Amino acid sequence: MSRSPTGQYGLGSLNGDYWLTALGLSLGMAALSVPFLGLESLLGFAGLGAGAATMMLIGNPLSGMTGPYWLPAGWATLGQLLPPGASSSLVRAISFFDGTGAGRPALTLAAWTLAGLLLILFADRRAARRTHPQAPAPAAA
Repeated sequence: MSRSPTGQYGLGSLNGDYWLTALGLSLGMAALSVPFLGLESLLGFAGLGAGAATMMLIGNPLSGMTGPYWLPAGWATLGQLLPPGASSSLVRAISFFDGTGAGRPALTLAAWTLAGLLLILFADRRAARRTHPQAPAPAAA
């Protein structure tokens, strides 16, 4: 493992495997940004604003960065289903607990990334139908 005695990223705040931590952080960034891009491609600037407002006003406060155990049960669960909460749980599991408990947050982040990709694909297909409508079928004789 590539562990540094002083920790990672120059501040000494993370201790897990460097590459796994970087992969976890990258998955968290993808799970946050790809759905934003999907909403923007589907709804325009309003979709980007709605996604950002949702994550900033709901996702960040419910993320449980110090641990979801400090939040009431229902709110903690919702927070862990959003990218900021899942990202913090994934990095915490990788950095401090040798990956124990990393499965659920990783799957949550992968699902958010996939949902964003599907939104982009749907928006692209919808735009293609608008620019190239199908010709009407010939009438049967």
